[in-house]
Amino acid sequence: HHERSGPAARRTCTWSRPPQMATFKLIGRVGLLKISSPPVNALGLAVRKGIVDGIAQAEKAGAKALVLAGDGVTFPAGADIAEFATGGHRTQPTLGEVIERLDKASMPTVAAMHGTALGGGLEVALACHWRVMSKAAKCGLPEVHLGLLPGAGGTQRLPRLIGCAPAIKIMTSGAPLGAAEAAKLGLADEVVAAVDGEGVAEAAVGFAEALADGVDPSRVVSARPLEVEGGVEAFFGAAREGARKAAKGELAPLLIVDAVRAAAEAPSFEAGLSRESELFAQLAAGPEARALQHVFFAERQISKVVGVDAPPRPIESAAVIGAGTMGGGIAMCFANKGIPVTLVDKSPEALETRIGGIRAAYEANVAKGKLSEDKLGERMGCITSATSLDDPACSTADLYVEAVFERLELKKAIFKELDAIAKPGALLCTNTSTLDIDKIASATSRPQDVCGTHFFSPANIMPLLENVRGSASSGETLATVMAMGKKLGKKAVLAGNCFGFIGNRMIEGYCRESYFLLEEGCVPRDVDAPVRALGLAMGPLQMQDLAGIDIGYNIRKDQPDLYGPADRYPLLADRIAEAGRLGQKTKAGWYDYAAGRNPVDDPWVADFIEKFSAEQGVTRRAISAEEVLDRCMLPMVNEGFKCLEEGIAQRESDIDIVFLYGYGFPRRLGGPMHWARHIREGGLPKLAADLQRYGAEHPNGTYWTPSALLLEEAAVAAEAEAAPEPAAATA
Repeated sequence: HHERSGPAARRTCTWSRPPQMATFKLIGRVGLLKISSPPVNALGLAVRKGIVDGIAQAEKAGAKALVLAGDGVTFPAGADIAEFATGGHRTQPTLGEVIERLDKASMPTVAAMHGTALGGGLEVALACHWRVMSKAAKCGLPEVHLGLLPGAGGTQRLPRLIGCAPAIKIMTSGAPLGAAEAAKLGLADEVVAAVDGEGVAEAAVGFAEALADGVDPSRVVSARPLEVEGGVEAFFGAAREGARKAAKGELAPLLIVDAVRAAAEAPSFEAGLSRESELFAQLAAGPEARALQHVFFAERQISKVVGVDAPPRPIESAAVIGAGTMGGGIAMCFANKGIPVTLVDKSPEALETRIGGIRAAYEANVAKGKLSEDKLGERMGCITSATSLDDPACSTADLYVEAVFERLELKKAIFKELDAIAKPGALLCTNTSTLDIDKIASATSRPQDVCGTHFFSPANIMPLLENVRGSASSGETLATVMAMGKKLGKKAVLAGNCFGFIGNRMIEGYCRESYFLLEEGCVPRDVDAPVRALGLAMGPLQMQDLAGIDIGYNIRKDQPDLYGPADRYPLLADRIAEAGRLGQKTKAGWYDYAAGRNPVDDPWVADFIEKFSAEQGVTRRAISAEEVLDRCMLPMVNEGFKCLEEGIAQRESDIDIVFLYGYGFPRRLGGPMHWARHIREGGLPKLAADLQRYGAEHPNGTYWTPSALLLEEAAVAAEAEAAPEPAAATA
């Protein structure tokens, strides 16, 4: 670039010092070091330098004690995650070096904790001699959710403070603790009524003033002995096995246990820290941490709708049309958040059954201690019922969600009724999982207020909400449904309008190949096992048994133009449905469920498939697990790239969120798009080549034709891989 020079440049250029990230002041004899790095006081390099400088200032000023507090909404809420991508977390002073400086401070140190003291923030607090905590504050070590372990002494100090078992539970779950529980465990020394940072800092200064001069050696957590009840081998053997069972294939929980074991076995605190650093480095360099950090950032991207800056409309009441399983679950979503909702169904019996089921679900949560009787009453009080849209309660709703059977003409008839009774500006939403939003909107005079809100079943439990943009959906409508999703506690992703939107469009090829694999030589377990081995909770056939085999069957029958001339029709799936085997609800599908919900291999199904293969003239063969996995997963990923190419999905990471929260894809793999790009051997170049190879060998559908975007990205990746390493600089 070109720089201006001379007098004119000097007159127009203004220089400013970077803002101070930590400020020190002396209050009587107590030093107050306040961290100020909005929005969450993350422990980036400037903050770390500020803490070290502040400790030096306190020592120079002769303070009898030092209070460490956070400005604004919180005590430091953790490390700066963005630094992990750049290696900035290794720039001195590192967080570990800052914490060591606190640990060896020449005066008593007090952490004034408000807001959320998480991760590195709690590790800083653990290095202080005392911890004063707001009654409203939370603390925890959630690094496990990023595929990491606490890497700044947390695995060494927390067990010394509260014991090995509770420390392992806190770190392997990543769950935050409230102030009362923290105090009970001995993590917080005093809980104060103040909620805001100023009030907590003031209380902590008063607490520090009352302390005796000098550091009490018993308050230095790193110097405390660590005893293990029952012996090291027995305790840590059981702890590791417990972590393994709960870890869902993730490595970080197991290495957290190993790090705590080092705290118990290492000859010194410093040796334990060294082992913690080794284990942290092992995780940080691995694919799991990269995947989980991708998920962390993806979750924060989904709410950003490209090209929409309209304000959302207020949603203070809702109506749900259809009292089936899905309608009842959606009504619960609104009631759970205190939003009055009317459940509408022309059948009084259906309404009575569904509302009874909703009450039973809440009562079950009361029995488990997850819900209070008062909350049960509040939630049931939010739900009313009506047998007609003409009911006065229906005409005042701010938002309607239609949740009837997946039949286009039925949905259009309901939207015509809604158009007649809904007030101006009310949102008209359809819970369709595959149908054309524009065709449904065409039944109204206000297509700008129509969009899809695809809840996943069971709606009151599954976290995903796939909002679907129609061609006429206004920016205000989209902003409102995205805000509504957040209010309902959902992971709301915006999708474009096409068959199946994002998730079900991508699942279609995944399922269709599973039928062809059966026809060519597999039995159901052969298809599902490799997918489960990858880390999904269930394979495609078990998933269909859970959802209902009739759902796909009805879609195929209702949409005869679903498949083009290049698409092979999945006749076997029709035959199993026509045999009356619809999945778990009929106690028989691809598996037998006579004894319960666990799938049992059924010889009848194996025989049925073999006869079908013979009828089709197919010679059955042995199919490897690798081929099964490829033929299920690769069409899914390819359709994901086509969704991006066509603007159906805004970004790759949105697709990953859909599969993580809607289809049980394992978080440790980051989602199907991340898996294909970064984890599957060969990356995108091999993916593109494999699609072409399988497409030639098994021309079952257009899902084998590589996306143009995929081919472009694969070429870029191949070029980058082939590029020579830059030559090292020489003096």
